[in-house]
Amino acid sequence: MKTEFVNLLKQNIGKTVEGHVAGFGAWLNGRIKSVTDEGNIELDFEVREEMLNPMGTMHGGALAAIIDEILGMQLFAKSDEGATYLAINIQVDFIKAVRVGETLTAIPEVVRIGRRAANVACVLVNSKGVVISRGSSNFMKMT
Repeated sequence: MKTEFVNLLKQNIGKTVEGHVAGFGAWLNGRIKSVTDEGNIELDFEVREEMLNPMGTMHGGALAAIIDEILGMQLFAKSDEGATYLAINIQVDFIKAVRVGETLTAIPEVVRIGRRAANVACVLVNSKGVVISRGSSNFMKMT
């Protein structure tokens, strides 16, 4: 586990990850909801206008991006110091429509970290605990 990273997240519970992650991840603007001593992370994401599709619901690409971001962040937190991974695929199921102003909670789980690959899964739930989307990804170990 990357203890320094986990401790940084713990110190910032309730704050956005902006400034702690780069580029697109910062644009998603997740808010750190919880971090356990074991490195389990939950982030909240508020659905904004620019995340919508022409029908006025959250774009599937935005949902997939949130899932991709939290899967990578969770794997990073749980992996050994110095270990880096590259996503080699992503599977996303869109279950329920989401509208602007709603808050989604991303709840990831490391399924397995092996010698050469890792698998991480995630569910996105709304404020009522209803599953909106779920996804998983396989990662190849680079170092």
